[in-house]
Amino acid sequence: MTECDMPLSGHPNFRAERLDRLSELLHERLSAKISKVLKKPFIDAKGNRCDLPTSVLWSCSYSVPLRLKFPEGQHLRVQFWRRGLGATQTQKEVIAVHQGQSCISFAEAEVDFGDDLAQLAWRIPLEILERKLVALTGCSVTRRLEFDPVLPLITPQSRTMLQILDSLLGVVDAGLPAAPAKSMRVELESALAVSLLCASRHNYRDLLDRNCPAAAPWQVRRAESFIETNWDKPITLEDIVAASGASARSVFRAFRRSRGYTPLQFRKHIRLLHAKQLLHDNSSALSVTEVALVCGFSDLSRFSKDFSRALACPRRRSYASQRTDWRSRPRSPQVESPKA
Repeated sequence: MTECDMPLSGHPNFRAERLDRLSELLHERLSAKISKVLKKPFIDAKGNRCDLPTSVLWSCSYSVPLRLKFPEGQHLRVQFWRRGLGATQTQKEVIAVHQGQSCISFAEAEVDFGDDLAQLAWRIPLEILERKLVALTGCSVTRRLEFDPVLPLITPQSRTMLQILDSLLGVVDAGLPAAPAKSMRVELESALAVSLLCASRHNYRDLLDRNCPAAAPWQVRRAESFIETNWDKPITLEDIVAASGASARSVFRAFRRSRGYTPLQFRKHIRLLHAKQLLHDNSSALSVTEVALVCGFSDLSRFSKDFSRALACPRRRSYASQRTDWRSRPRSPQVESPKA
């Protein structure tokens, strides 16, 4: 794995070619200690870090087998495999980290890095996840949220989580303008936290698995109104809950029953409508790329497909450099519903 192949390549944090220097950097940057290492004259240690709105992403590789000891903290550590072999010992259990399985740890833990292990580590404060849990269920968290350290990555919920993580990494590494990048990071980080709660096993799992009542019609209308008013701002789970006055699961269930789509699908549809307006605005000098970013879309290929399908507009020949030529074309047919 070359340096440019590592996630977060645009956010270098440390580099080390000597073990003594690496030991200093690990203690300073990660509060970690080297407890075991295979002595080699030279190493090639790399660490990249990206600060998200409420959490931190780390991408690390060390080129030599070593064991790192991490202290207990106020954040959860979620390890995502990228390459090689590794394992984490937390309390008395040893959890392998590989393509089909991640490890979640909160207390003191020791991580074994194999000769070629490279991983992505997500550090998120436990209180952030507890807030998401309250928003999802509408129930109070009366005891500390505790996770099973084994996180299987073969379930539908886990695959959704990995897709969100990949989207977040794409936004982080894309070098987007500051304003749209910040908004996308807020929403994707929030979605990643929710997906972790839904994909993992923890002591509040029963609250997520049991049926919940649907929100009232007026609560659905409130959520829709909030999304329509704030389409150009980052919208999180907590925002929808605050606007509707119901738990997120209740709102989502009511949306599906009464509208046939989710609040997030409705949000996407509203943003596509505004993108259409901007592309047909003769006074606007925005390119298709700029319109996509303004409306919260970082993947231009996906934006093109969603736009064409939902709004029945022809595709563009180029998205990065050409100015929109849709202004001279006839107006599109009537917009389909978000369900489509």
